[in-house]
Amino acid sequence: MAEREYRKLQGMALEFVSGVLEENQLERTISYSATFNLTLDFTHFVQVANAYIPGYLSNPINAIRPELDGFAYHYAYNYFFDAAGNIGDNRALFDVFTSPRYYMDQWSSGGLEERYHKPQFSVVDGRLQVVSRKDFRWENKREINVEDLPVIRFQWALNLMLGHDFFDQKAPSSVVVLGYAEEDFVEVEGLQMHRGTRYMVGSALQFGPINNEQILTAR
Repeated sequence: MAEREYRKLQGMALEFVSGVLEENQLERTISYSATFNLTLDFTHFVQVANAYIPGYLSNPINAIRPELDGFAYHYAYNYFFDAAGNIGDNRALFDVFTSPRYYMDQWSSGGLEERYHKPQFSVVDGRLQVVSRKDFRWENKREINVEDLPVIRFQWALNLMLGHDFFDQKAPSSVVVLGYAEEDFVEVEGLQMHRGTRYMVGSALQFGPINNEQILTAR
């Protein structure tokens, strides 16, 4: 599989608003909820998108996949279909991929299991606000502690996909991923992350509000 191309997009940003860490002793789960504002410079997005895929937003069989690690897991991707040619601002673009039905809310299986809830999206002053929740539990249902939680990175990226002829029965192919973080990698807590990625160390949290100081930046 060819390595996909990633580019930092000027005007794309991620801002922490609030969060909380909670425990459900009956279900033996620990969960965090987090609200972030996701910023996108639409004009610059269109310029870069068209440089990679000419007429990107005008072709109904081109597609987009939001990559939102830490917030939600999108099942696949969204074709533009009848929105093509009518996407003229952030709200119209966000409408393509923000329906909750596109997002998974099932448990993973094995070891430390994880489950995203379906995210809640709203557009506030041109920015996409996401309210998210994620649960953790052990596969064998033993008691879970805060110290068991992993490093949690927060991703805000858009995977731009080139459509194929439906008659060829091919899925759209990824051409470039645009995100807020830098293009080079750094090692953080034993993990490789794009420099500038926002993250939190789950095992260092405490029950109750999550503070801005606990949302770290990969450097």
